[in-house]
Order: sequence, then C-alpha cells, then structure tokens
Amino acid sequence: MVGIAVISHGKMCEGILDSVSMVAGEMKQTDSVSLKAGESPEHFKDRLKEVVDRLDTGDGVVVFADLMGGTPFNTICTLSQEQNVTIVTGMNMAMLLTASLERTENTSMETLVELAMEAGTQGIRSLKRK
Repeated sequence: MVGIAVISHGKMCEGILDSVSMVAGEMKQTDSVSLKAGESPEHFKDRLKEVVDRLDTGDGVVVFADLMGGTPFNTICTLSQEQNVTIVTGMNMAMLLTASLERTENTSMETLVELAMEAGTQGIRSLKRK
C-alpha cells in the first residue's frame, strides 16, 4: 500500500490529519512531520527521512506539503532523489480525505495522486450570498 506523509510549517499537518480521521476513521500507514519553530533544516530532514522510510513498504509514499518553496517542501525535494516519493503541494482536507478513502492495497501512487489533486482542486470554491 502507498504510504502517506503530511508535512507543514508548524502543526497544520497534525491538525489536518486529525480532522480527516474524524470523517474517514483511522488512516493506516500515514504520518505527519511538522517543522517546529527554530528547528534546523537538517534535524527536520532526519525526522522526515525516518518517517518516509517507515511508511514505504515497497509501493512508495505520497508526501502532501503545505506549500511549494518552503523548508518542508525543499527538504522532501532533496530526499526525493533517494526515496520513492511523489510530492503534492497545496494540501487541503478534500485532497487528504480522498486519498484516505480511495487508497487500497491495489491503488498505484499515480492514481492516488491524480484522485487527490482532482478532489483538492474541486473543493476550492468561492460562494457569495446575494
């Protein structure tokens, strides 16, 4: 099964996994790694590598990051040179909820990423009351 790692500045990644679990139940083979205030990029990289290694049981890991260009994203980009990961930026709850509900033993990493990105994009709307 494809692993799921969620990374962010601060505790956003922990909170979003908590919210998804309220709706979808416990997410197996999933973990979060938050960049703590004042933490060195090297320490964060060590913690992230440990989580990705643990989550990858042979099918790879989809890493959902809060935003492109920040330390969490840059760190996983560096690790992706030696890890079997696909990185998705701009994570939101719709994206993670779909990844949780659609992931099975037979779901490929490519399919999971495609479904999650579609749900994440479709979940963005602007509503105005007349």
